[in-house]
Amino acid sequence: MVALRWKRIFLRVHRRGILRAVRFWQTRWGERSLIVVLAICIGGVAAVAAALLHTLVVKLELFGIWLTQAPKQVHEYAWFAVLFILPMLGLLGSFVVQRFLGGPRYAKSLSPLILALNRKRTNIPAVEMINHMLSSAISVGFGGSAGLEAPSVLTGAAIGANSASFLHIDRRHRSLLLGCGSAAAISAIFDSPIAGVLFAAEVLLPEFSVSALVPMMMSSAVAAVVSRQIMGDTQFILAINAPWQANAVPCYFLCGIFCALVGVYVIKTAYFTGDWLKHKFRNAWQRLFVGGSVLCVLLLLFPMMRGQGYLYIEKLFAGDTAGLVASSPLLHWIPSETGILVLLLVVVLLLKVVVSVLTVDAGGDGGIFAPSMFIGAFAGFVFARVVNLTGLIQLQEYNFVAVGMCGVFTAVMRAPLTGIFLIAEVTGSYILLVPLMIVSSVAWFTARLFEPNSIYRKALAESNLLSEDRDLTMLRRLPVRLNLMRNYHVLKLRDPLKKVIELVERTPEEIFPVLDDSGKLLGVVHLEKILAVMLNPKVYELLVVFDLMDPPHGMVSPDDDLGWAMANFEKYNLNYLPVCDADGIFHGFIAKAPIFAKYRRMVREADSF
Repeated sequence: MVALRWKRIFLRVHRRGILRAVRFWQTRWGERSLIVVLAICIGGVAAVAAALLHTLVVKLELFGIWLTQAPKQVHEYAWFAVLFILPMLGLLGSFVVQRFLGGPRYAKSLSPLILALNRKRTNIPAVEMINHMLSSAISVGFGGSAGLEAPSVLTGAAIGANSASFLHIDRRHRSLLLGCGSAAAISAIFDSPIAGVLFAAEVLLPEFSVSALVPMMMSSAVAAVVSRQIMGDTQFILAINAPWQANAVPCYFLCGIFCALVGVYVIKTAYFTGDWLKHKFRNAWQRLFVGGSVLCVLLLLFPMMRGQGYLYIEKLFAGDTAGLVASSPLLHWIPSETGILVLLLVVVLLLKVVVSVLTVDAGGDGGIFAPSMFIGAFAGFVFARVVNLTGLIQLQEYNFVAVGMCGVFTAVMRAPLTGIFLIAEVTGSYILLVPLMIVSSVAWFTARLFEPNSIYRKALAESNLLSEDRDLTMLRRLPVRLNLMRNYHVLKLRDPLKKVIELVERTPEEIFPVLDDSGKLLGVVHLEKILAVMLNPKVYELLVVFDLMDPPHGMVSPDDDLGWAMANFEKYNLNYLPVCDADGIFHGFIAKAPIFAKYRRMVREADSF
């Protein structure tokens, strides 16, 4: 009774207080100003959530270090056992959080969010404002090889969606507020406000107009300010850069090609590993045990692949290869430090994506942002070191570490502008904007030759759920059932022509369905054919509907979308399509002209916020 009373009080306050205030604001100052204010608030809340996630990961990492130190009192090498088991504990804890708070359709990738935004489905459960933070913090904090960016974006999107739902914001603007939350999350987690806006525009909301960037810029800027106040004003990655050399420009082009090939390898290996794991071990607990065990072995042998790996990127910038070698004590049986370094570089390029997929698909949580930047840093370093060993030219290895991060990120995400400004912001490499532009452009173009879709859109595109065609994307948002013409006159096979002519004279319809007694569609009669017959009165008494009927070409289902309907309009050169369910029962017609009118309205809505 007490809970019910408080619920009624909350609903009354919400309806009479908050919603009235929202309507007053919209009436007094307009809806656009309300969206901007909401974007600012969403940016602040998303920044607090990102800071909380970062703090949780740091605390869990310190707790993990303490756990590895404690067993040394028991045995000199007992810490190896703890180090080995920590990632499994992280996967188990993350898996439990997902099961209790996420439900059976818990999304770890951004692909479902991209599809939902593409179809204008903006309802996100409120629990997703916290479950991704807890799940990813446990997984990454205990050594799982993944990033915090995807969980942060999903959290920010949930904050934006639930804010819009709570305030009853018009559905036209809810996708934009989801984008504001996502941009704020990237801005806060990386301290990169420009990259946050560009990521939302390139990856999540590519069809939005320039004017829609304004709320996202406000949200991203506020998130950057709030996160700096909470986490401090420090460079995300401590990097060493120098002015780029003009004679190295050809090498930047070649580096872009190399990064593209590495990025394509990352995408294909990620899908292959994930599909293999899910196919071989359909039971989630089996997948957790087997995938987690393999992950623990790989991370024990190569500790530098644990967590997000930004510490080792800083070592590459500093040229501290000795620090990389010292990070893998189990490899010290190899007599040459050069041999260990070569092995580590090869392992990172080939297996970092594998351990990241194992972390996520075996039961953990996280994203591919950090792994792609990690792999890119090592790809750029390897490229520069190999060129330097040839003696043809001496490249600045630290500069190529930065552009390598940009190249692989662009190849994996297909977001060239985000790649350029993200790396420039997180490393302070603004002096390298021209090389970043070269590598990003070359990597984007080359990667598309081998893999046309990003890592997030690949599965959606191959399932025919997503298209780069903006027109088709908009039409796919609407199902046929919402656009049915239900005002029609039914004809029977044996109806005489005289009855049909009387029907034509008193109705404006251009097409008539021919149904049997059970409501199944047998054919259609077009007005043009009736008018042609009317010119010859001698056949009035001879013809029936059966003689005038045409086969029902281009038939669609109520569950099909308007994109499929438009394809049938063009294929059969028709103005009307019959709509029938799987049993052949007729539901009505769909007309081409109203679809074009609705499309024009959708374009106007997309071009404004």
